[in-house]
Amino acid sequence: MKIFLTGATGFIGSHIGSALSDAGHQLLCLRRKTSDLRLCAAYAEKVAWTESDSEWAAWRPQAIVHAAWSGVTAAERDDENLQAANVDFFSRLLQTTAAAGAKRFVALGSVAEYGRINGRVSEEHPCRPVCAYGKAKLACLNLLKDFAATNKPAWAWLRLFSTYGPGQGEEWFMPGLLKQLRAGQAPRLTLCEQRYDYLHVKDIAAGVAAVLDGPEASGVFNLGSNTSVPLKEIARRLQQLSGSRVEPVFGALPYRPDQSMRMEGDSTKFYATFGFAPRITLEEGLRELAQQA
Repeated sequence: MKIFLTGATGFIGSHIGSALSDAGHQLLCLRRKTSDLRLCAAYAEKVAWTESDSEWAAWRPQAIVHAAWSGVTAAERDDENLQAANVDFFSRLLQTTAAAGAKRFVALGSVAEYGRINGRVSEEHPCRPVCAYGKAKLACLNLLKDFAATNKPAWAWLRLFSTYGPGQGEEWFMPGLLKQLRAGQAPRLTLCEQRYDYLHVKDIAAGVAAVLDGPEASGVFNLGSNTSVPLKEIARRLQQLSGSRVEPVFGALPYRPDQSMRMEGDSTKFYATFGFAPRITLEEGLRELAQQA
């Protein structure tokens, strides 16, 4: 299949690019002049690249995979200008998709669309986003629904929960924790009683591949591990696997006033529709992270 991929140089997008390239798909990937290709070095020479937001339409891809997004860190999620730019880019992407005549469209949503949750949620759960990031994601979903009503592509909006794996930045929980442990610094944490739904990034990439290889089913799909685990359990296991002699200091930091204590996605719909099951256990993923230099 000919696929146009955005976000190929980012954390999740680079793994999607690798999975689709390995599966034999023909990829055209969007990058900027300032893009760093380190995360996609393994396949950068195997795919075509473009720096144009619109000229790719002449390539006539059969499918679009949209993994690009600016402002995903906690410090940027309420930057309204940055999030508005994401919505503007998405709108232009849909316009060009119509010109290209692509018949499949896959995009990455977020648990942030649901807003504050404290439990296990299905796709039927109401969306009440509280941050600009979640509101922008939901706005893009609504644009996609309007686009699909007119242009009739098969579309899948994949709501991701917590993600981890190789290439993730140190501003995120697991890489940041490991950095401190390796430096002999005792990480100062909350009590870490909150439970999060962690899916390995390679399984997310496999999920995208499953959509493209599967039935032309359209809709919103939660894509997570279909369970949750306490952060304290993750922190203790990483400390053990790292071989560090220092231990995390639980309770050194307070919870946020709006802290969600359980963010777990019911991904049954996705698993059943696309015949998907995660291949990497949390234990395997944590070992992989701990073994990285």
